[in-house]
Amino acid sequence: MKKTKRQLYVLCDLEGASGISRANWNALMHGSDLWRSEGRALVTSDVKAVCEAANEFGIDEIIIDDEHDGGKREPNLLVGELPANVRVLRRPHLPGKARKSVRGEPFGMVFVGQHAMGGGGGFAPHTIAPHIGAVTLNGLRVGEIGLELASFMGARLLAVVGEEAAVAEAQALCPHVVGIPVKSQERNWFPPANETSLSIHREVLRALRARDRADGLHLQSPFRFTLTPADGYVFDRGQKMPLRWLCRLLFFGLSKGKLGEREALWETKTVVRGIWVLHCVRGFLRKEVE
Repeated sequence: MKKTKRQLYVLCDLEGASGISRANWNALMHGSDLWRSEGRALVTSDVKAVCEAANEFGIDEIIIDDEHDGGKREPNLLVGELPANVRVLRRPHLPGKARKSVRGEPFGMVFVGQHAMGGGGGFAPHTIAPHIGAVTLNGLRVGEIGLELASFMGARLLAVVGEEAAVAEAQALCPHVVGIPVKSQERNWFPPANETSLSIHREVLRALRARDRADGLHLQSPFRFTLTPADGYVFDRGQKMPLRWLCRLLFFGLSKGKLGEREALWETKTVVRGIWVLHCVRGFLRKEVE
């Protein structure tokens, strides 16, 4: 009987990576000199520690979703420094694409370089983009961590590496997840990557061994979304956007969408469609006229 590969899914962002702070803010900016000289190496250090723990445990394949500043062709990770059993997903990152890359149910998931949702505190909190205030899914407020969990509904979240506020956000959704904070805005604690890699390796290995205790997000269809703008933004039905006709069809027609100046509501049968609509809804946002 053919053995099923044990696949570990790793979501990778940059704001919550070790060693990145206000002092080297431009290390977050894709394509900048500091991103090339520091940012890529810092997040790669965190991801390598995860991969080394996974391989020590016996994971067969590691699938990495390099999500920071989605749509750019050049990866944020130094791919050549990662183990041979790593597969980095190619861009662009479309809703649902990452889930399809994992055959069947993943052995587990590890989120790296995570930041908190908009309004969630910590270093560089936001949800997808600065003009988005809050997103809810079936009454649960979610940021990028929650939306990813919903995309992989039920899959086990083993560990979260990132800003302390992001770890707390993940633990509120999945109480048994192993939290691995690597910095804290509130405590002004920003250790360098060479000081965090050992603890990342140790704690991810512990999370893999305790996999049976881990859980994921469990929500039932239909999926009801709301989105409110960030301060200084409002929704405008007349706003021009790429593929405006398609966005209007998805939102108003297929998803029973309702749009007010301060809130958008819609409903879908699948999470993936709901996230597609979320990106459509963003197009209706504009700056508020003072």
